[in-house]
Amino acid sequence: MSSSLLRKRADQLKPLIYLELRQFLNSIKNTFRTPKRLIPALFIGAWMFSWFMQMMLFVGGATPSRRGFGMTAILKHVPVEMIIAGTFILLSFGSLVVVYQAFSSGSLIFSVAHIDFLFPTPIPRRTVLLVKLIKDYLKYGFWVAFFFIFFGAPALWGLNLSLFPYGLVSIAALVAYLLFVVNVAHTVNLIFTFGFERLKQAGAVIKVALLIGLLSAVAFGIYQYVQTGNSYVSVLWAANSPVVKTVFAPADWCSVLLLSPLRAMTPDDYFHLAALWILAVMSFALLLSRNENIYEPSLGVSIKFAKRKVAMRSGDYTGVRLERMLEKGATSAGGFAIPPFGKGAVALLWKSLLGKYRMSRSQLLLMLVLPAVVVFIIQKFVPSSALLHNIPFALLYITFVLSMTAQPEMRAELKHANILKAMPIASWKVMLAQALYGATYLGAGVIMFAISMWTLVPQTRGDLLVICTLASPFIGFACVSATIIPAILYPDTRDVAQNYICNLLGFALVSIAIIPTLVLGIMLLGIAGISYYLALMIICAVNVIVGAAGISIAGAVFGRFDPTNE
Repeated sequence: MSSSLLRKRADQLKPLIYLELRQFLNSIKNTFRTPKRLIPALFIGAWMFSWFMQMMLFVGGATPSRRGFGMTAILKHVPVEMIIAGTFILLSFGSLVVVYQAFSSGSLIFSVAHIDFLFPTPIPRRTVLLVKLIKDYLKYGFWVAFFFIFFGAPALWGLNLSLFPYGLVSIAALVAYLLFVVNVAHTVNLIFTFGFERLKQAGAVIKVALLIGLLSAVAFGIYQYVQTGNSYVSVLWAANSPVVKTVFAPADWCSVLLLSPLRAMTPDDYFHLAALWILAVMSFALLLSRNENIYEPSLGVSIKFAKRKVAMRSGDYTGVRLERMLEKGATSAGGFAIPPFGKGAVALLWKSLLGKYRMSRSQLLLMLVLPAVVVFIIQKFVPSSALLHNIPFALLYITFVLSMTAQPEMRAELKHANILKAMPIASWKVMLAQALYGATYLGAGVIMFAISMWTLVPQTRGDLLVICTLASPFIGFACVSATIIPAILYPDTRDVAQNYICNLLGFALVSIAIIPTLVLGIMLLGIAGISYYLALMIICAVNVIVGAAGISIAGAVFGRFDPTNE
């Protein structure tokens, strides 16, 4: 009887396994047969291989005293308990968010092809769920191992440590914990989707309990900080609060095991590794034992994810934001009503600024919070006062990075170039409005970082911080005007080759646009030794000229080419 049941299960699994293998092989064949997929894949593969080999040769060729690149000195000032506590907080918070969202939204995402052709088949739902879970598990395991080896091997080698064999323990622990959290989230979503009113109150109680656990940890940390004024001790208290340690015990085990290459393994560590895998297997069995229909909770989230994916592939970021807004039940963008302003290019710039304000509220909130968090971490983990004094130079690097992130927004805006061209506005004015739009939010982000540095790092309070803050918007204007040009030449965001070439050219042009600033900074401050503020005026004027040149080129290209690709 059991053999016939196993044979029946195997017969049900065969078509699903064949389907997954055939899709995987077809994707590989399509990559080799399609140049627009093959060329980026070869470039990315070559870059990853060369980066890995260069790191291995560079680190391996260094003397043991120089291998750390400063990492060993930094780790001397950071207790291992602090690293474990930070890792534990990240794992706990991530798992809390995943499980909390599972009460209202599923995470079993199927493709549109599966919804159309696989759901109506007579194949049992548990069999479909089993194959889906195995596929997801393999994907999670691959990416965890890949990133851990890709970034962990050079870092550990720089510390005269080996990734093997204890790095495998870290990978196994993280994979087991990830599978456990995912299985619990899937199970919670299935139970509370079909529980209706009977379990609605229970779900509310559980969510409140999770929030109370989080707030208790914060209260423990704040109390200890008020008592001692020591941020290290307060973080340790928050991580070691009784409620948090009890509820998130698996995260505690995983955070310790992740640092296995840096510390000696104990018998308790092996026990915790086995316990994590037992929890992963038990949660997997519990999920498969549920009798609820897995298709119903996954149908809505799969369709939403598919719509969002199509909008992102088409470069329609406004469509992505509208989709997210509709998911929340809103029918219009929030925020205070702000009247129109200006005419022509000024009105176009005002429209772009208001669109960012009303449609990207989460990004603006992140702009307020992230700088303070990053600067606080730097202030705590950088031991040298001289290094802290020179941190304002990081504002120039932030400007460079943020100017690159402005390109996707620019390409999304240029999707409506047929409307822009019909307006009685000169091409260079349209490009000027786009560049000023990107430079405005770039400058706002830099100013938030500067305020955080001034507030949290007293060593930065000086002329250097003022100079870098004032120069960053002008440098950003030059860089953003340069990144517009490839966005016009390669506007089709659905083409993989165009995306890669556009990003590559954008990086090259931004690098060229920032060269005058670097050269002038070295010559005026390092060689000529003139005052900071005189050098600032010269650098700002040069960046305005570079930005104007970029706007002129972009305007000429915009006037001759059709960015809509229609």
